[in-house]
Amino acid sequence: MTWWVKRWRQGPPYAHGMSTRTHAGPLLREWRTRRRLSQLDLSTRTGVSTRHLSCVETGRAKPSRELLLHLASDLDLPLRVSNDLLLAAGFAPVYAERAIDDEAMTPVREVIDLVLNGNDPNPTTVIDRRWNLINANAGAFWLSAGVATHLLEDGNVARLTLHPGGLAPRISDFDAFAAQLLSHMRHTLAATHDPDLAALIDECSSYAPGAEDSVMRGDEIVLPMRITIGGEQLSFLSTITAFGAARDVTVADLSIETLYPADDATRAVLQSRPWT
Repeated sequence: MTWWVKRWRQGPPYAHGMSTRTHAGPLLREWRTRRRLSQLDLSTRTGVSTRHLSCVETGRAKPSRELLLHLASDLDLPLRVSNDLLLAAGFAPVYAERAIDDEAMTPVREVIDLVLNGNDPNPTTVIDRRWNLINANAGAFWLSAGVATHLLEDGNVARLTLHPGGLAPRISDFDAFAAQLLSHMRHTLAATHDPDLAALIDECSSYAPGAEDSVMRGDEIVLPMRITIGGEQLSFLSTITAFGAARDVTVADLSIETLYPADDATRAVLQSRPWT
């Protein structure tokens, strides 16, 4: 497989303005609020008294490393945010953030290659939390053949899919499909509050102004992706998987999406491997 690894694409670690923080309290309060929890809610869930939570959030009490990790786990914070929380309190981060091409990540790359090869001929892509392409199999590259060169060079799967110079003109029921994709992106945003992802969502929403008013057909169990390739309409169902129990920030951000044929005609086209 060809690894689409570019260090500039990864960018700096996701920052939360920590340079202005003198303790972890504001960051903890920020994420508790984002999770729509009161101090009483968090106290009930974690067994930490509301008084102590209040003191931690206002900086009147210095939390232990163990307490911060306990709260981070209950708030389901992204690993990078858990690291930020520890750093704001003066502790070393516990989760590494290695580049995907780091030697230590060899087992992860090997697993990804196994998944990509094992899913052949079904188009499969590996993306990060900002929908940047990390790797893909031959079927996925075939599916995107012929789109605008700048979108291929950019390597962002969401942009390539919804941009009018990308796959958009080939996708049937485009508004409904775009609505589902944008909904998935917003779900990730709700979990991460990544400003770059928020900007990408705004951009991609502008490519699908009708998505907000779309309604999914009531007779469909799962919304398929219907796309025309070489004059023939193909129909796919998608699945998205992630690494379980990830302890590295980069690995935790990875998702693997596979498109499976939704009908016999699509299955026959894929089995013929037209990209070979």
